[in-house]
Amino acid sequence: MIESKFMTTTQKIAARFFLQTVILLLLYGVAALISALKFLSPDDSLFTVLPYQQASGLANILLNLAALTGLVGGGVYVAGQHRAAENFTLRLVSWVWTVLLILSVLAGIFGMGEGRNLLELPVALDILTVAALIVILLPLLPAALRVPTLQIWCVGLVASIVAILIGLITPGDFGQERVLRGLAVGINIYLAYPLMAIALGYWLMHRFSNLTPAWLDRDIYVAGGLVLLAGGLVILSTLFPVPEWIGGIGGLALGLAPILYAMIAARCYPALTRRNPTHTLGAHWFTFSLLLYLLTFGLLAALGAASAVREYTLGTRLSDLQTTMVLLAAVMMGLGVINQASAEIRGQNWRITGLTPFWLVVLGVLVGGLALGAAGVVQVYLERILSIGYLDTQTLLVPLYTGWTMGLLVLLLGFIVYALGFWARRPGR
Repeated sequence: MIESKFMTTTQKIAARFFLQTVILLLLYGVAALISALKFLSPDDSLFTVLPYQQASGLANILLNLAALTGLVGGGVYVAGQHRAAENFTLRLVSWVWTVLLILSVLAGIFGMGEGRNLLELPVALDILTVAALIVILLPLLPAALRVPTLQIWCVGLVASIVAILIGLITPGDFGQERVLRGLAVGINIYLAYPLMAIALGYWLMHRFSNLTPAWLDRDIYVAGGLVLLAGGLVILSTLFPVPEWIGGIGGLALGLAPILYAMIAARCYPALTRRNPTHTLGAHWFTFSLLLYLLTFGLLAALGAASAVREYTLGTRLSDLQTTMVLLAAVMMGLGVINQASAEIRGQNWRITGLTPFWLVVLGVLVGGLALGAAGVVQVYLERILSIGYLDTQTLLVPLYTGWTMGLLVLLLGFIVYALGFWARRPGR
């Protein structure tokens, strides 16, 4: 445990990212809950007046920003422990990031998003995001050259920048638009975020396990390679549907994704069994994040192994579930880093937020995810197989949407309790 009586510049910048992450998660919980309430009674005038479209798009934007902000803040904190540059530019860009988040939230609230269902940021904010990420990356590169954890983290950050840039390309036709959008979204959530998350996960293992630093520094390259391979298989399967005559081969290739993540989990398992006396709950959030990645990539493989299956599930609640879960997995890793880093800055070997918010978040994610997944399966059967109309199907799904809404309510409660604990023991207090 690193004890620090006074916060360094890099620690202050990281703490600002941590606080922003917590605020974004609170806003996401509210927006997601509003968007779910719309489905409880589609014909009820009370629910039809809710700003569903804005809330749905805003929730997606907020979850993306929460994941990215937490992962960036974690990387900045880790780099600060290895004497990364603490210059004026890095301090300035941290405030620019604050402005970016405010503008992004306002854009989502007023329905100024872009893409399908207004799920993406306007072009100007995407450009600002790229510029900010590049400025954050450059001062950290000298430290990254010496530290394996930061090397994998930087690869993930570069991948995120590339994904945003691909999204800025103007397509020539609908086919190009589909490919470019698939690349932009896929690289971000299936490659960039998992790489940054696994890098921070290995940093957490340095903290809560008795595994030797030398072993962890070597093994992170293996884990990073597995993440790249698994993410690449998923992205290729969504961009280029497998022809029927090689459907079996394509399904086998995509089926490797959950196996690869199972291998990552197996490599991390010794760290969970050989624990040291660290009580920050970083290991708890790390384990839940790893579980979500394993479940998400397993679900992706099951639903995308054959093109015929994808035709039924695309655009249903199952698609929403996949995207949400993979982003929440990155968020959970970020929360683990926030717990660990905040405790270190305060010079304490103790919990920053406690077990109550952890179990509330776990319960909310699992209950809400199970209900949304069940709604997706029923939707596929009723709408895509029995050809029942969309509105009639939505009415029949109300009981499952109720479970989804209850899960989101518990998740929001978990985020609120987490935020209160974080604020009471925030770094620098």
